[in-house]
Amino acid sequence: MTAGDRARALTAGLVAGIAGGLFGVGGGILLVPMLTAWFHATQHEAHGTSLAVVGATALASLVIYGSHSNVDWLTAIIVGASSVFAARLGARLATRTSSRNLTLGFAIFLLLVAVRLMLKLPTAPLVALPHGLAAVALDLALGVAVGVLAGYMGVGGGIIAVPAFTLLLGMPQQIAQGTSLAVILVTAPVGAIEHARHGNMLRRIVGWLALGAAAGAAGASALVQKAPGDVLRRGFALFLLANVGLTFLRARRRGRGPGAPAGSEVSRGVSSH
Repeated sequence: MTAGDRARALTAGLVAGIAGGLFGVGGGILLVPMLTAWFHATQHEAHGTSLAVVGATALASLVIYGSHSNVDWLTAIIVGASSVFAARLGARLATRTSSRNLTLGFAIFLLLVAVRLMLKLPTAPLVALPHGLAAVALDLALGVAVGVLAGYMGVGGGIIAVPAFTLLLGMPQQIAQGTSLAVILVTAPVGAIEHARHGNMLRRIVGWLALGAAAGAAGASALVQKAPGDVLRRGFALFLLANVGLTFLRARRRGRGPGAPAGSEVSRGVSSH
């Protein structure tokens, strides 16, 4: 691995970590396209490698959010517990999807995220908050959704967890983000292990990516504790919309056989060094 590869890995990790700290996500929505563009990773490799790095982002960010009491630990434990099992399922589904279709799916996913971020969130939950066993059941269901998304899309799951915590549970933005990071810390490694079992990981750059991600996440998390959430969300949404266009272009340039088996692509770039 060259010095240039290490520098690019640190930079990619730093950018993903900053996004993770600012928005309470793992940063995979930025890291996945950077891995495919900068390191010529296949879409499957990018998803697996991203999940291996997301845990570092979550850990570094969670220390800051937790020190400011911006984590609902009970919700995080319940959601995290169910997400562990669902993350493996999501990762397995990803390995059975063709690379082109996985890329298109990721682009559509980014588009939905961008639309969600552009919308102003209501100040009250959309539904009456459940109590007792009903509340536990809702948390378990959220965990399943977060886990499947994390394993399949190669992200930490915060993109669905944060809006779910704010819209369904009525959490303030900072607490929703901190709680999301606590869930990600459990979910992401499970999905990464499943991807690694199928050979979908660029192992040589994981350490450098994680180092950059931890540094970026810690700094951004400290900044966001008092930052205006609306401005941050909408600025990030604009970046995602640009990324959607680039991802669709990459999907069109991939092989013309959309039905090709998921593992048919030959690993390139850093993975072949």
